[in-house]
Amino acid sequence: MVSGSKNTVLIVDDNQEFGLVTKTLVEVEGMRACLAATGAEALQRCREETLDVVLLDWVLGKSSGLPVLREVVRNFANLPVIVITGFGSMESAAEALREGAFDYLGKPFQANELIASIRRAVEWRTRLGKRVADSLSQPPLLTSIIGKSPGMIAVYRMIARVAPTDSTVLIIGESGTGKELVARALHDNSGRAKRPFLAVNCGALPETLLESELFGHVRGSFTGAQANQRGVFETANGGTIFLDEISETSSAFQVKLLRVLQEHEIRPVGAGEARRVDVRVVAATNRRTPELLKSETFRRDLLYRLSVINVELPPLRERREDIPLLVDHFLHRINTKLGRKVIAAPEIVEWLSSLDWPGNVRELENAVERAVTLNIGGRLAREDFTQFTLAPVAGTADTREQPSPSAAAAGGDNWLCRVPSTLDEVEREHILATLRLTKGNKLRAADLLGIGRYSLYRKAKRLGIDLNDLSTESRMNQEPRLG
Repeated sequence: MVSGSKNTVLIVDDNQEFGLVTKTLVEVEGMRACLAATGAEALQRCREETLDVVLLDWVLGKSSGLPVLREVVRNFANLPVIVITGFGSMESAAEALREGAFDYLGKPFQANELIASIRRAVEWRTRLGKRVADSLSQPPLLTSIIGKSPGMIAVYRMIARVAPTDSTVLIIGESGTGKELVARALHDNSGRAKRPFLAVNCGALPETLLESELFGHVRGSFTGAQANQRGVFETANGGTIFLDEISETSSAFQVKLLRVLQEHEIRPVGAGEARRVDVRVVAATNRRTPELLKSETFRRDLLYRLSVINVELPPLRERREDIPLLVDHFLHRINTKLGRKVIAAPEIVEWLSSLDWPGNVRELENAVERAVTLNIGGRLAREDFTQFTLAPVAGTADTREQPSPSAAAAGGDNWLCRVPSTLDEVEREHILATLRLTKGNKLRAADLLGIGRYSLYRKAKRLGIDLNDLSTESRMNQEPRLG
């Protein structure tokens, strides 16, 4: 947009105070702004005035802004509409963008975010004229991703924009935040939706099996290879592959994967010739980008190739306003599954929202399922969540209970880490507590931690945990003693 040009923005919102504040923000940027409180008034202004952008509230009193959006898109094809809402969800973001909205913002938003979106819309209108931006027309995003927090709205927007492309995506998030759900949403809303979506947990397989699993093998290439076997890449040809725990792979495997991404060719184990494949790769890791850049075990060139697009999922502790929605969703699903009618009182939901959930959404889901299963009275109580005695966030870190150094070593499944602690110390104590809970069963511990068994081995080595000692100690504690 040319600086100083009087582009006109129509603000459609039934909240007069919000409209006036937004009008001031727009005018401070050198643009003209006008207000409309109803859909009918907004459409009338579109017909009578020359507008450059429409800022449309998704909820107008008791009415939806959807009919207004449809009318503008149908009758004013070159007029971009930015949808704003205080009730953000995956479905509303998907519907708005599918119906032709230029952008989608959740309230409250930063002033610079709003202005940046308006400027992009004006530039789009100038550049494309009467051509409709069909790249933003999306089919419905049908996933079980739940949340309306600002962090999740940002994720929805990213999914809606990136899904139609073939760009490689790296999803970053802690264990249990729903990385595979995001990967599935990217696939389901792409041109590859009718082709296979295959997920592989790279941390659950040793290097030799992982290479064979992904690239396939030919008969006789190794002991037990009695026939040719197609790998995941060939099976998913035309579709999407989700590589979870990609940061847990070996350097040698990373080199081979990098070649696949660059050349779009795979070479089965023992094969003499490469084979062409057409697959979109979506990878995931629970390690942040700065950590991977400093890592001595993860190749930077592969990181650069994977992270053409980054989607970062917020941990549950950073979107606590979503916990009531998640609890309600899990209760409905689990009640249906078990044929029960268990409910959660507001005070229980509030209490659950005050807890730390290091295992994120997955841990919350497991806690609700366990509580519903064990519940007797039909109304959830704190006693139903005794396995999940986590520290509440209320108050500062200094006011939380500070356990003794032997708290985790005392056995059982509950533990609280000292504050302050490094992330490595927290991770080490959590893994040790989980191993004690499973009595040294490494496979069960890895499952509870949400990682693969070989990832557990690598983490234990890095954190100085002797898995064999724990297993031996557990067996000795279970053996009958004489005397």
